[in-house]
Amino acid sequence: MSTVPLRLGPLGAKGYSIQRSGIRWLREDGQHCRANQPIGWFNIVVEPTRALSSGVPVFGDECELQVVVAPRISGRLSVESGVSRGGYLSVRSVDPWDPDTQIGSIETGGGDVGPDAGTLRLMVLAGRRMTDLANVHGSLLSGWHSRTRGWWCDAGEAPLTLLSQGVCDANGVVLGAQSAFLEMFEAARQALQIVYVPDHPIAPCVPILLDQISRTTAQFDAIAEDVHRHFAPGGNALVPQDWMFLGTMLSELQSVPLKDTYDIISANGLQQLRAPNAVLLSLAVEPQAILRHKSLGYHMHVMRHHQAAAGPAVRAWLSTAFEPVKRTIDMIRKDYEALIDRLKQQTGARVIILNRMSSSGREDVSNYMGFDAPLGDTLSNVAAKEWNLMLHDIAETRPLDIVDVDAVAAEMGGAEHLPDGIHQSGQMQSLLLQQILGFMEGLSPPRHQQAA
Repeated sequence: MSTVPLRLGPLGAKGYSIQRSGIRWLREDGQHCRANQPIGWFNIVVEPTRALSSGVPVFGDECELQVVVAPRISGRLSVESGVSRGGYLSVRSVDPWDPDTQIGSIETGGGDVGPDAGTLRLMVLAGRRMTDLANVHGSLLSGWHSRTRGWWCDAGEAPLTLLSQGVCDANGVVLGAQSAFLEMFEAARQALQIVYVPDHPIAPCVPILLDQISRTTAQFDAIAEDVHRHFAPGGNALVPQDWMFLGTMLSELQSVPLKDTYDIISANGLQQLRAPNAVLLSLAVEPQAILRHKSLGYHMHVMRHHQAAAGPAVRAWLSTAFEPVKRTIDMIRKDYEALIDRLKQQTGARVIILNRMSSSGREDVSNYMGFDAPLGDTLSNVAAKEWNLMLHDIAETRPLDIVDVDAVAAEMGGAEHLPDGIHQSGQMQSLLLQQILGFMEGLSPPRHQQAA
């Protein structure tokens, strides 16, 4: 048996100081911990040590900053007294980040351990709140965010960036059980940054993403003016749900996650990463009919549960200012090809797509004569098979990786692990996560990066 002290390790940025809170434990004293398993986390503040000559400080729009820690070796955890300050001192960042601070120790089963075994692995979490009023400090990345991300802080190569632009089937795999990338953190062995953008309130189907990546400032201004002009005469009649929906909608229409850049801090100091190296999409988010604005031509796709969050004025506007446009499978294929081509040209990002489960296991149709052609317009399982085949057709001519949800569900049992065709069990998410990480391992080291 041997005991290895656990120390924070290096984290910093030239010209900035880092303050941390007391630790909040994810594993209790005396529990066994796996290597790379998150055991605790801090809130942190990153502040410039001198007045900035120009620009805004790093993380200027990200009010949520936290550090998750994990041991590099397995063993029984022993917690150091005093590092969990309790009360508001485990919320507020009051202590300077000191790489030599010992937070506990790991009792191993013996054998040789490396010289860095006691230096904790670190993952920084950053959240950009939808509003500064949504400042919840009770847990990891709690509150309402327009974007969250986490990155590995090991010394060496800058991380590759994976952007998740899907819905529940994609985001559940990426975010994990605590919505803080912890399962990704434990499973991945390469340096990664994971970015999650929620579908609040616009679902990220391909026409929406194509609009975002090509929309000019003048076009957004026209959208905003049109919205103001429509609602201004009856502004007093809008209920709070209408105002909330319109604010978040305009914020999302103005953003372009596919072209985002990122500040990160790590053992290497401060670095700036450019566009994502890979984008995770979901075939399940693609509608067979999408709304198109009658005069300005931009698209809108709001999932039913988010439509319910809007007030009556916004729901009336969606039904009168937009027209539904039916999308054939050929149109959907061309949209995907256009997006893949655009990303390849502008950012070099690889596209990864989760396909659809094509059978619930409960189909009992023995004769299809009673259904009008094409069957995909009537039977969802037939449509899913056709759409899955469409992805393989695209992959023959375009750089596209397919996460085979359909095959994994068939192997594991869809009734138990994917009962509604969208929301997976934890066991199934783990298998899909391994596929995604495998695709990321096949990518080249990031080209779009620079030291600050």
